[in-house]
Amino acid sequence: MGVTTLNKNKLAIFTLLTVILIASTISVSFSLQFSRNILASGIINYWPRVDITVNVNKVIGINNLSLGFQLDWERWKTFLDSSVQQQLAMDAGFRLIRIFDFRPTNPRLMPCIYWNESTKTGVWDWTYVDALTLKIFEIGAEPLFCLGWARDNIQNYIPPGMAVNPVTLLPYPESYAAYAAEWVKHFKQFGLPVRFYEIMNEPFFYFGWNAENMTRLGYFVELWNVVSRAMRQQNPKIFLSHCAITQKKILDYWITYGDDIDFLDFHKYDANIIGQYSDAEMLKRAEIRGFEDASWSALYSINTARQKWFNARGKWLPAIISESNFNSAWENGTDPRIQQMICAVWLALVLKSGILNGLDYFVYFEFSSSKSKTRPSGGWGFGMINLDDNQPWYPYYVHHMIGSNLATGDKLIEVKSASDDVKSVAWIHDGKLHVILICKVSENRTVTFQGINGQAQVLWIDNKITYETPRIQNDELDLADALILKGYTVALLQIQLS
Repeated sequence: MGVTTLNKNKLAIFTLLTVILIASTISVSFSLQFSRNILASGIINYWPRVDITVNVNKVIGINNLSLGFQLDWERWKTFLDSSVQQQLAMDAGFRLIRIFDFRPTNPRLMPCIYWNESTKTGVWDWTYVDALTLKIFEIGAEPLFCLGWARDNIQNYIPPGMAVNPVTLLPYPESYAAYAAEWVKHFKQFGLPVRFYEIMNEPFFYFGWNAENMTRLGYFVELWNVVSRAMRQQNPKIFLSHCAITQKKILDYWITYGDDIDFLDFHKYDANIIGQYSDAEMLKRAEIRGFEDASWSALYSINTARQKWFNARGKWLPAIISESNFNSAWENGTDPRIQQMICAVWLALVLKSGILNGLDYFVYFEFSSSKSKTRPSGGWGFGMINLDDNQPWYPYYVHHMIGSNLATGDKLIEVKSASDDVKSVAWIHDGKLHVILICKVSENRTVTFQGINGQAQVLWIDNKITYETPRIQNDELDLADALILKGYTVALLQIQLS
């Protein structure tokens, strides 16, 4: 009798262990999925559970966001000559491409070959500027031209032959205004609808971060006002700004002394030294810096800056992040994390915050860089495309998932996450509900869904595939099933609405 009972107990234990072993090895192609029944039974639940609740019937806003990128140094010429890169840009739905006029590339995008200071006229060659501008419009985007760079060695960033005022250390306003107005005049005559311009890149190199030198800020505003008036005289429909305008002291001063700006404009790099912040801190900064008050001591948030300008000038301004990346460090090479999943997650969080805060354009610095070029840091440049073979890295796929499935005017839908570990944003586009899931932790999380059912098409990236040869993974998911996100993940669920 005792032996029989013992054998029965052994059999029961063996059976239970077998069930547990089988359950623990069940996997489906989206990393790992478990049915709700298995999770509810309590037999297995290894990872913290995150409930995602979607209310399809509650619209919380309208999307304004479009995506863009920078073409810097010789990369603009490579892009102009590469049908593969142009196709990659079209596939991801990029709508704005930022370009400097001042880099000493060969051939240059400085169309003024020589400036005559006495006559305030120049010798011009628009060949490459026109070719690149036409190509940008051809792929469904438009250019943002940044003219000049206000800094102590400004002579390197203005047309050859143009004089610099020894008092202000800036070009003479009437001279630079004539140069900048020629850009607007040229495109009007050429029949190209170029709208966006920045007058001087990163002027805080000239007057200091948050206007440490108020005298220089005054000189800059005087220059900017004269230049903007000349440009608007050629075409009053253009959009003008500069990338320091949301800094608190600059905006406050500008409201009193500056001519109108047409969009809020700032740069967002959440670190400037390699290894400066942990992954967790970088992901925190992604969501709040520039989007929440008190998150960046020198800057107003987008909505606060908008409100201040509206109160003073009566106009609600669009907003552009005209330059951005994970980390701005470059002297000894770039941050190796830029091409990895951590940067992809950072980028997805920035775009989520941009969508929810009414950002109009986000420009990623930059489109391509070379993996083969040696850098002391081990980084591969700032690019989202490998210049050597035109193969994307993970940040490109984040842009692709969002940019090819999100349009201005799309309705934003309420979505709530039960945990800060997984963030989400949802919208309706072309008759489909789109839900982005962003796993901010490097540990697995079990995701379950409330408020939606049926089948979902899922696109995702994670560390299952190395960042050196990344690609988008895809599968179908029954929304009655739970979903295991394997560490850092950016996933897009697409559900057909009836």
